[in-house]
Amino acid sequence: MNISAPLGFIVGLGVIGFSVTQGLENSRVFLDAHAAVIVLGGTLAAAMICLPLTHLLSLFKIFLRTVTGSQKTEILHTINEVVSVSEAVASGQSISDQSATIKNHFFKESLVLMDKGGLTDDQLQEVLAMRVEQQNEMYKKEGATYKIIGKFPPAFGLVGATLGMIALLQGLGAPDAFQKLGPAMSIALVATFYGLILANVFIIPVGENLTHAADDDLTIRKIIAHGVLLIKNKEHPLIVSEYLKSYISPKQRNKMKDVA
Repeated sequence: MNISAPLGFIVGLGVIGFSVTQGLENSRVFLDAHAAVIVLGGTLAAAMICLPLTHLLSLFKIFLRTVTGSQKTEILHTINEVVSVSEAVASGQSISDQSATIKNHFFKESLVLMDKGGLTDDQLQEVLAMRVEQQNEMYKKEGATYKIIGKFPPAFGLVGATLGMIALLQGLGAPDAFQKLGPAMSIALVATFYGLILANVFIIPVGENLTHAADDDLTIRKIIAHGVLLIKNKEHPLIVSEYLKSYISPKQRNKMKDVA
């Protein structure tokens, strides 16, 4: 599991909670339903205008996949799995038996495509390359979606602050306006605070996380595509292993188990 993202959220919330409770005399000023409705509701409304509803509903699943994923470890696992299939094929086992036990959908799909026959090496390489690129573009769009949504909370926070200032100015003629000036201004700025925290602690970092995850996923798919071509050409498993290890750093190579 990728503990970096959950740990980051916990640290961020801890810093915010400490700042709110220790830096102010009355931290209950942040419990303002009016500001929360403006920021959250406005962000949701803008996101629904920009994106199809089905895509918007899938963003939470994408978030969970990214937070709980372990792409770096999966890269090493993928190399070992491709080499293992190469060893099995070299020993005379069938591709269909191997593909039935593989969990990675792209690897299984690529082996089935290779096993069907009818494609030359160049054609198989071209098909796999197109599928690798198409999936990578989809993941990058997911990251870009979060970054787009991240623009909205600060804007609606400013809307909430503006509405609060309007209400404040309307009451300046009242006898006790001076006593209410400070508390009213603090409440007006709570919406801006909500917008900044929502965008910069949650939404935008998730978008950046997805961008990095897309790069790792691209490496995994390139490894699979290259490995399938090597298996098709009946290369020795040790050669397959050395080729695929070229996709990772020396430090990562040292973490891999030796392939006999």
